[in-house]
Amino acid sequence: MKYIFKKFFSKDRIKLIKEHFIGENSQILEIGTHRGNFSKQILENFNPKKLILVDPWIAFKGKIYKNSWYGRSGHSNQEIQNKYYIEVNQLFEKEIIENKVEIFRKTSDEFFNKNLNNFDLIYIDGNHLFEFVRRDIDNSLKFLKNNGVIILDDYKLKGWWDDGVTKAIKFHEKEKNIKIITGHNLLNYHHQCIIKKFK
Repeated sequence: MKYIFKKFFSKDRIKLIKEHFIGENSQILEIGTHRGNFSKQILENFNPKKLILVDPWIAFKGKIYKNSWYGRSGHSNQEIQNKYYIEVNQLFEKEIIENKVEIFRKTSDEFFNKNLNNFDLIYIDGNHLFEFVRRDIDNSLKFLKNNGVIILDDYKLKGWWDDGVTKAIKFHEKEKNIKIITGHNLLNYHHQCIIKKFK
């Protein structure tokens, strides 16, 4: 049944974002870059004035990370993370020289502690555990422009992170500091959640 809904009601996330964000001449932040594939799509589709990419590229220790893309498991290790970091820099070499793309190899907490920019769009796809996503939303709200949007990946998807993305969004809804513009459901299948500051 789930496969049927996915087949007929699936929506591309770039198309989804375009329904809620224009992007021209904007400042965009992506938390969680991995190999830079979606970062490239953001750049090509929205042509931002500046795209900032944040990822520690660390193979985290701990049993909970065993099945993650960036954990100490069969999926990855630190050597591979180092390789990804180099590849992302190569992928955006031209844009880095043009000062259109800036890459920070650090955790999102470390980035936000020294950040001086405000953003039109913040795409959160970093550590999916509840406490990390909760802080990413909290920090993002501090640096989001008044009409800006925050988009979170893997919404309503349990995964190894025990549905941490969904739980963090629900937490902030209860705090009444965000409002959901649109979110994944069976008839709108994309596992994204778009939020704005609660006014």
